[in-house]
Amino acid sequence: MAGAFGSAQGAPKWSDRQFLENHPMLRVGGLRGTKVTVTVNGHTQAIQLEQEWTFGRKQRRRPWFRCPTCDRRCRMLHEKNGNSVCCRLCSGYDYRGRHRNRALPAVNRVRRVAGLPQRAFARESLIAQVEISRLLRATIRDLERRAKRGKR
Repeated sequence: MAGAFGSAQGAPKWSDRQFLENHPMLRVGGLRGTKVTVTVNGHTQAIQLEQEWTFGRKQRRRPWFRCPTCDRRCRMLHEKNGNSVCCRLCSGYDYRGRHRNRALPAVNRVRRVAGLPQRAFARESLIAQVEISRLLRATIRDLERRAKRGKR
């Protein structure tokens, strides 16, 4: 009974046209009013714009879009099918960063075989940055010491 617990084909492949980064988007920042009219490839669409209080580090009134499809509050709208705009959930697009490990199975295999955690390479780069900053500080101290010696 082959394939009873799933397919052996692995994760579905995503094409470039299914990623958010490859589509135009509209940010709400700086817009004022109650309604925004957007024209995409000749199709005109009116989008509701609301001012709501946002509580957090900075409490202030911020503008928000209302998605024309699902009426969800959102900060960005994305072009869908070349003729309308909608929120990220309604568009069905995904972030490219969520699929980067699927594109590099060989790297994941090397990490797994070597027993390295996912953040091992990040740790190595952090150590290198600390070492570079230490050397830079030592060089600056040495140059300052030499400059003082020359002034006497």
